[in-house]
Amino acid sequence: MNSPGTNPRVINDLFPGVQEALFGKNITPQQSAIWVRKTLENLTAKYPFEELRVKGPLVNLGPGLGNQGSNYEYAVSYFLNAGDDMTLSENPVIFLSPAQAQQVNLVGTGTPFGTSPVGYGMDYVTPKAIQTMLFIPGGIPFKFTRYGQYFWFGPQPGNTYQCYLPYQRRHPFQDANLGASPLFIPPEWQDICEYAAALRGAQSLRWPEQVKWMREILYGDPKNPEGRPGLLSAIDLQIERDQQKSSRQLMPVVARY
Repeated sequence: MNSPGTNPRVINDLFPGVQEALFGKNITPQQSAIWVRKTLENLTAKYPFEELRVKGPLVNLGPGLGNQGSNYEYAVSYFLNAGDDMTLSENPVIFLSPAQAQQVNLVGTGTPFGTSPVGYGMDYVTPKAIQTMLFIPGGIPFKFTRYGQYFWFGPQPGNTYQCYLPYQRRHPFQDANLGASPLFIPPEWQDICEYAAALRGAQSLRWPEQVKWMREILYGDPKNPEGRPGLLSAIDLQIERDQQKSSRQLMPVVARY
């Protein structure tokens, strides 16, 4: 049995299922691995998977610490672990001293990393909305946006603040031996991955009637308004299962943009 947030299987373990979905067609493990890779790239760019969710390093935001000495512009890679790219992210967390937090009426998240600051989640705004904040010096950067390879923070930090980013890393692959690449999806998603890979295979094999039939199987729940895959019913994400019994809190927000 796999541990939470892990999967012991590799891409080649899905080959029998892909071949079976194609009614035993004479395909190679390498063909199947390519179709599985494209499927994993597509799925993990859209849905959160615990197997890929990580926490970035603790970094500093402050005067002159950004890109080419910028106060507000920082490379996205600065917030990621070495060698990672990301597909999804939570909001960055900035740490303030208890006195700083009290001044702006914030409630913190505890004392991570063995220090005593208060943690506060930043809020995303659009590049247009953040423009009025980018060139205001001496503030606490509560807002952020992404523009290309960079994050922009506003207002400009007047002091050095510690920050980290929880994110979902891009699914890694072993290019030299694709079939041996570990799977970073839950076991219940493997059937979906096999059928989705087989759908790609049917398209490559010029098998249009099989493409239509396999798509109907892959999106098996007609009641699912989001079109989420699921062979019998639309599959629930781990994050949805974790919060099923929890209370919800709604906070009305009025944004300028």
